Amino acid sequence: ITPPPPQTEAKVIVVGNIVVGGAGKTPFIFWLGKQLEKEGISYGIVTRGYGGQSNQYPILVDKSSEARQVGDEPVLFAKNLSCPVAVSPKRVEAIELLNKNYQLEVIISDDGLQHYAMARDIEVIVFDGQRCIGNGLCMPAGPLRESANRIKEATYIVSNGRCKDGKINGLAKVKIQTMVLKPAVFRRVNNPNKTLALDSFTSQNVQAIAGIGNPQRFYETLNELNIKAETKDFPDHKNYQLKDFNWKINTKPLLMTEKDAVKCYSFAADDWWYLEVQPSCPNQLFEQIREQLNGH
Repeated sequence: ITPPPPQTEAKVIVVGNIVVGGAGKTPFIFWLGKQLEKEGISYGIVTRGYGGQSNQYPILVDKSSEARQVGDEPVLFAKNLSCPVAVSPKRVEAIELLNKNYQLEVIISDDGLQHYAMARDIEVIVFDGQRCIGNGLCMPAGPLRESANRIKEATYIVSNGRCKDGKINGLAKVKIQTMVLKPAVFRRVNNPNKTLALDSFTSQNVQAIAGIGNPQRFYETLNELNIKAETKDFPDHKNYQLKDFNWKINTKPLLMTEKDAVKCYSFAADDWWYLEVQPSCPNQLFEQIREQLNGH
């Protein structure tokens, strides 16, 4: 495939995956953004804004944007990172909007690995360490968006949790880096400044929901915290409404992910809490990325 001409003077880092469903791209972008901020490197994020229902694109996102309009992940980026965020189904248009409004050294594309109209300098492929590439077949026979051989083209490979899949190791031309997601604190959905320690729900009867790519990962994290939860799954990127919670037993606290919480803020009760997690990757990974951004 002939690469498209660059659409920006900024270096473009695509963070994507080749597997359908959640892999851990969002926490990896949190980690990468924080590293860029520590170094004083100006950056922005472009994303498709999956699940958003805006009637115009491209659009800039800020902390007050509604997930229903722009999508859940863009709001998470705006709330957690100190950078501009632009949304458009055509990521090239989102890049143009950032170029028009900001002078940036780096642009991170949330997903878009298969968006070949977008030029890129660095590709990071993220895998869920539990599921890896499944049976290794493309949809509909398997979970892959494109051939597993695509792994060979990645600049960096990151596994969300340790990956034991030998198929990936056999295809990777670079060392697979492991990202660790560490639970930090529970925050009240309708007032995130209100926090509870991780042991606050130990031995309590609670309920938990997850509308993410791999809900079981969240439930397993709760189990590791000795929290026994009655669970209910929702579709990934679910735009929640209060009526979606008619099944809830009001005497039990409700736990969820931060991605779920940004869509429940306006109607959440005081006993609804989300688990904040802190991602970490090896220091050497960012050192390599930084060197590449500097042209080495």
